Parts: sequence; C-alpha cells; structure tokens
Amino acid sequence: MTDRRGDQGFSVAPQRIGNDGGPGRSRVRRIGFGLVLVAAGAVVTVAWLGPRLNDRPSFDTAFFATPVPSGSPSATPTVGPFSPAGATPLPEITRPDGPIPVGQVAVQGDVFRVLDLASGSIVSGTPTQYYRDAVFPPSTGSGWTCICLSDGDDPDGPTLQVRLDNIDPSGRVGVTTPLATLPTGPLTADGQSPLTTDIAMADGGQHGLLALARRTGSTFQFSALTIDVEGRRLGPAIRIANAAIPALPSPSPALTATEDPTISDQEYTYVDGPHVRMSPDGRTAFIWASIQHARDSVPDGASALHAWRATLGPDGSIEKVAEAPGLLGLPMYCGLVGFAAADRMAWLCPDRFFSGDWHFGTLDLDGNALGTADVTLDPNGNVGEPLFDRANGMAYIWDASALSIVRIDVHTLAIEKATFDPIAESSTGLAPGGGSAPVDWHDSDSSVQQAGFTSISGGLDGQRLYAVGFGPLPASDPGNLPSLGIFVIDRSTLALVDRWAPAADYIAVTTLPNGLVAAAGLPGVDEQGRLAPWEASLTIHDAADGRILLRFGQLGSDSPAIVVGR
Repeated sequence: MTDRRGDQGFSVAPQRIGNDGGPGRSRVRRIGFGLVLVAAGAVVTVAWLGPRLNDRPSFDTAFFATPVPSGSPSATPTVGPFSPAGATPLPEITRPDGPIPVGQVAVQGDVFRVLDLASGSIVSGTPTQYYRDAVFPPSTGSGWTCICLSDGDDPDGPTLQVRLDNIDPSGRVGVTTPLATLPTGPLTADGQSPLTTDIAMADGGQHGLLALARRTGSTFQFSALTIDVEGRRLGPAIRIANAAIPALPSPSPALTATEDPTISDQEYTYVDGPHVRMSPDGRTAFIWASIQHARDSVPDGASALHAWRATLGPDGSIEKVAEAPGLLGLPMYCGLVGFAAADRMAWLCPDRFFSGDWHFGTLDLDGNALGTADVTLDPNGNVGEPLFDRANGMAYIWDASALSIVRIDVHTLAIEKATFDPIAESSTGLAPGGGSAPVDWHDSDSSVQQAGFTSISGGLDGQRLYAVGFGPLPASDPGNLPSLGIFVIDRSTLALVDRWAPAADYIAVTTLPNGLVAAAGLPGVDEQGRLAPWEASLTIHDAADGRILLRFGQLGSDSPAIVVGR
C-alpha cells in the first residue's frame, strides 16, 4: 500500500496483496507518493544513533550489555559484514530475577508467533502478513481468529485465497475454512496488483467487511463482502461503484519540447485503497480510495478521491450504500483514520509539504465533515498513528523525536500540548482533563495493521500513557536513531511521571491484556542504534515501575515484532 521516502536504515513498507514489491520506488516517487509515508505512520522508517539515556534505568544495564542466555542455548544469528567486532547477539530468552509473568502474546513479524511469558516458549504458527491479514481475538473463547489472505494460482491465472483460521492459544492452527477464491491477474505495468483489499471487523469480532478494489482497463471497480465469523462464510459481493482513472492534464511546453532520449514519458496509475472503517456498533462503515494517474512529462499527474458510506444490518450485511461527501475533504493518501468515539470518525494528516503542519478532522456517522483543527508539530519529528480513547472522545498524538504529546477533544477540537526534555525523568503537568469515563483504547487502523507500529499506548486503568522516544542521529554513524526508552505520562495532566531505559532499540510499545507493557526492538541494531547482530526483540516491562520481567531476543531479522490485538 505504501512506499517510503528513501532508505534510512531499517524500514517496513506495507504493500497490497499479490505484490512482492508493490509499485517500484522510482515510479512511486515520480508521482509524489512520499506523502503516503506519513499517512501510514512516519515512525516506521528509522535510521538512528545518539547519546545514551541519562536518566535512572529501571534495571541493571550491565546485565543486558553482555547478555547470558538462560535455559537451553539457542542458535547464534549470523553476524553481518557491518556488525561491530565483538558484538554479542541477544539470547533467545533473558529473564532477570524477580516475579515471573504469565499470559501469552501473539506477534506478527516474519511469521506469526505465540510467546508464552511464563515458560518462555515460542511457537511459530500459521504464516500471516500484518499488512494484509486481520488477526483478532475471537468473540468467545481463547486464541485468535485470522481472516488470512494468500496468493494462489489456478489454471486461469493468479488468485487470492481468502480463508478463516482458528488459532489456538498455543499458536497452532485448528480449524481452517476456505472462504473464497478471487481472481487477481498479473501485476500491472505499474507494479501493483489489479486486486487490492482491506478488512474491518466490528467490535467483538463476529462480523466485518472485506473491501475490494479491482482494476479493469481504465476503471476501478469497488465492492465489499460481509464476513460472517460464526457462520464461517462470506456474503455476496456488493458492488459499491466504478471509478474511472482521472485524465491527465497536458504536459508543460518545456517538457514537451525536451528531446532527452532517456525520458520515456511512461504513464503510471496507482490506487491507495480501498480503506474501510467500521463504527463501534457495527452498523456503519466508510470505504474510500485515492486514484492517481501520472506521466513522466506530467509528474504531478491527476488524482481523484472517492468515498462511500455503507449502512449495515445487525448481522453485518450491507443494506445500503451511498456516497460520503464529507470524506471527500480527506487529504489524499491519508491513512491515519479511525473511530475516535462512538459518534465520531477522525483523521490525522500532514500537509503535503511536510512543514510540521498537521490537520485533524472529524466526521459524524452520516459522513458529514464536522470541522478541522491545525496541529503544529516538529517538521523533523517522527509522528505515529494517533491513539483514540473512544469512551472519552479523546485523541492522543505523540512525536517520538520531538517528545511532544498532543491531546485533542474530538467533539470540541480543543487542543492541549506538552513537550518533555530529553533527559528529564518528570515534569509538571496541565490542568486535569481527558474525561472521566473508563478508557476504551483503539488505534487508527482497520483490522489490518497497515500502519504497523504503535509509538504510544494507553494503560488498562486509564491512568498512564506509555510512549517510545528517539534520540538524534549523529552524522558520524551509519546506524539508527537510538532509543530513549519509554516515557510514562499521566493521562489526565500530560505530565511526565517516569522514564524507563531501553533494553533494545524500541520502535513500538503496546499494553498487553494482562496490563504489562511490551516494547518491540528493531533488528540489526542495539539500544544505542549501533549496528549489531541483534534480531527483533520484545521486552516485557512491569507497568508500575518499568522493571524488565522478560525479553524475547530472537524474533527474526526481517521486521520488528508487531503485537496482535493491540
């Protein structure tokens, strides 16, 4: 779905189905898709190094600087040519003395894994891809449910296989039910699959929608199918609309007159979408997509945004589809969109010039635009997807480099902001706010985790927020931005109340269902951002004081571990 603005070290670029590489980087840059990076969460591309954390660590750093494996020995990851001499790979499991946590954590990375906190066992389960599969807790019982998509090949050509997997608490697949085989076709000349998808599940996971965009010639056909989890079936495809590829304007005379033989004047077409979001009560869904058409001689090209509102029955069936004019004001390639309250959908997008000016807007359940607010952030910051408290109608935006937190009331659009000193352990706060109802945390993604990483997470009791911080990158080092650890913030006053030092180069933080806090570490670098033969890791912190209870240190080298069901 997205492409990144250049390789600055480790990056994750979610791509649409049936596409190993998505649209080529050079092609995407030609038509200005750099904006998609921030729209999908700017925090996912990182290239870092900086000073060590100066605040009080909550564990013995020497213990982790030269880790000793506990339990049975594990295979040593291969040391790459750029790894520093004498660097020590992380052990598979590191468990300091102290209480033993219980529970299980499911993560998606290079494969789906279930981590048992008590035993330290790791089970690799069904292949899943976080940027196209929807994995969520079942409505009853334990384990997980996956609406999984995989590429197939029938005699008539490439296909998309849709299936429903029940994953038991151990991580192994139980019942698997094929739901559909959808023809896709070969990649287009632009490098994109002619069939793209998104999935949204209603709260409780009993039903949802599979949204499709299929390209046929110069037209995209948009449709949606109801997902019936208990019945283990898909409903019929409901056609939403056909949308033509927008026509290109005439090229500039200067480009037309150019006789440079290296300019092929090739055309490119790209669809960002479909995107689908479902209201908390499961009775309303919004579907939208952006289509862009460009040519070498017309690099800005032409673009069009299309948006619809679907009324759903109690069983999730599509009863009515109409255009959603209020969504047409959404900035192009804005992916940070979700329900921030029972009656409000909200979006966060930067301006097209990446100047630090961001815009926050809201819509009602009828799709009417209700207003926007301007949010000023550091143009060189790392802003991830917002965190929504649906119960109190609040949005929290965290800049992991500028160390700034913004709170927005989604009904009044009132804005509050606090910024922390990089070496501070605490700060004064604002007047109490944020609402008094028990919190209901949600991210701004569909049921498919396309934004990837959560730089801020809310505590289960609603008292604290947990956010990862990044230090600056010295020009002399080729590594990544160093981790400043986890910033613990009072939800009510936005005051900094604690700092936890990192045990890896933290890219994301998630509050687990048992209340513990999990921090995902990048592969290939240590906590200071220096190149090292470390695999992806997941460190489990006590939510009260930040002490480390457990670290899984060998979770693959392809991508960080993304916690399921965040």
